Amino acid sequence: MLRNLFSSLLPDGSFSFSSYFRIKGRRSLYLYCVITGIVSGLGAFLFSRALAWAEYISLESIAGLQETHSGGEYYVSLQPMSSLLLGRWALLFLPVIGGLITGWIVWKFSPDSSGTGTDSLIDSFHNKEGKVDPKVPIIKSIATVFTLSSGGSGGKEGPISLIGAGFGSLVANLTKAGARARRTLLLAGTAGGLGAIFHAPLGGALTSVEMVYREDIESDSLVPCIISSVTAFLIYSSLNGFGAVYKVPEIGFEAYKELVFYLILGIVCYLSGAFLIRSFQFMQDWSKTWAFPIWLKPAIGGIPVGIIGYFLPEVIGTGAGFLQNILEGTYQFENTIGSFFQAIGLAKNIEADHIQFFANDLSVHVDVFIVLCFLLFALLKIMTTSFTIGTGGSAGMFGPSLFIGGMLGGAVGTLAKLILGYKVSIASFVLVGMGAFYAGIASAPIAGMVMICEIIGSYYLLPPLMIVSITTFVLSHKLHLYKSQKGTRFQSPAHYWDMNRDLLEEIRISDIADKLRNIAVIRSSSLLSSLEEDSIKINASDYIVLDPEGKYFGMLSLRNIRLHSEGRALTKNLVLVGDVADVSIRPISTSTSLANAFKTLLENSMDKIPVEDQGNYLGYLRYADIIAIYFERTRTSRPVSS
Repeated sequence: MLRNLFSSLLPDGSFSFSSYFRIKGRRSLYLYCVITGIVSGLGAFLFSRALAWAEYISLESIAGLQETHSGGEYYVSLQPMSSLLLGRWALLFLPVIGGLITGWIVWKFSPDSSGTGTDSLIDSFHNKEGKVDPKVPIIKSIATVFTLSSGGSGGKEGPISLIGAGFGSLVANLTKAGARARRTLLLAGTAGGLGAIFHAPLGGALTSVEMVYREDIESDSLVPCIISSVTAFLIYSSLNGFGAVYKVPEIGFEAYKELVFYLILGIVCYLSGAFLIRSFQFMQDWSKTWAFPIWLKPAIGGIPVGIIGYFLPEVIGTGAGFLQNILEGTYQFENTIGSFFQAIGLAKNIEADHIQFFANDLSVHVDVFIVLCFLLFALLKIMTTSFTIGTGGSAGMFGPSLFIGGMLGGAVGTLAKLILGYKVSIASFVLVGMGAFYAGIASAPIAGMVMICEIIGSYYLLPPLMIVSITTFVLSHKLHLYKSQKGTRFQSPAHYWDMNRDLLEEIRISDIADKLRNIAVIRSSSLLSSLEEDSIKINASDYIVLDPEGKYFGMLSLRNIRLHSEGRALTKNLVLVGDVADVSIRPISTSTSLANAFKTLLENSMDKIPVEDQGNYLGYLRYADIIAIYFERTRTSRPVSS
């Protein structure tokens, strides 16, 4: 102990905090994961309390909404303040006011705090050595409280994850830790926040290590994430109470023939996930073209959210209370159409008994109506979420994905009940849809399955969850909700040095000249529209561009070209490949090592790199070729055991 203390003294006799408390190995890293978990649990507790009180004042007291929380969440157990009651029409302006406040806070103090928060975490892990601005978690939390409590559609996992991740990054900075330890603490903080708020210690850990890749997991950080997540869960639960987030009735499936409908649910989740991602990304791109100040855009996005919420308030906010009612089977769908007619002024004092399609013996028609209601709720939730977060609002996407998946599960479950002719567990389909939908859009099948089981406090639904989640994941392999995700660890700068660099340094491009290709090559004088049509045939997105003399000209990535449909018609026969090619990317020579070629590919975010020899273009080398060569040489150079 004394030796460590004296070794922490600087030459001038002063004390070095970072030297004494630095991370010296796995055991000290685990200790800091425990500390990170404690802070994550406390942060989740404070955030959940702040959000609950804000929703009590705005949604419950002002707008008159009820049951805005799930059965296991904290809620303000007071009667709404009647002096503040304005009624349902307050929903027309509450999302606008919330968006205005959120937009100003984010614009004024931290522009990085807008959006989901998860994408910025993933980007920080891959490209910023796990560094997070300390003010981002605070600003993100405040902005999200205003967004959700005013009726904006989103989830609360974004700021909670950032609280833990920001503290983990801060610990790494204070202890002068390296990039690897900082990335681990970043994920550990994320796991702590998720494990606490969703009462899911294992699910939070798996989500944090799985969300950074599309086809891989950050296995090195799994144990630290489990330590942090369990610690945060214990801290949060000791203050908030133990138990599952959602209270559910008896669940399960009665017969194997129900599995057919679970498979159908997987397909439906895939199709709906694709629609959500396209809608969300379209709104992000479209809002960037608006000729309004940045701080005003979330308020503009709040206008359609308020209009939709006025007619169907079930699809605004977190939607946790509505999901709870669906799981318990207490939601009266017959009231939905009556409430809608009353809102638009076409009917007054409609009773539920009068809505059941005017006849008690038309139960089949009632089930069809319920299926349509479920699908309508899912569609409108996609719209309100896209308008809320896509325009710059601050909230997470995990919460809306649970809602949308639950609605799709409810629709398919009701359809199964209608066709099979016996009482199918609708709650089971709802829960499976919740897990499968997130597994597809976030490329996190394991995390989606485990998270749902822990949210409800039961693993009884694990078999259908596995079937539907894997089905959705396989179908959704081209869907990317988080743009910063990498395919595998070999595509991440975080693991660039994990490969045997000496082996890559020994191999020159001239040694593997037979691997060079010339398929995705185009002349600069070709029309861009023709290239886009031909690209489908070879399934390529990155092209080598040559000038009319066959010399290297530049690179072209179709992924980075965004032309609006109306503009495309006008420029179809005008834009040449050479007009949009990137001439800043320089080719490599035959004397370049595979290590430098690999580094160049990562720096330019391309899947191929051109090769020249004394100014003459030879071909290109793909990222996949380097990986294949590396593993081939690794196998052949491995010593044979005696």
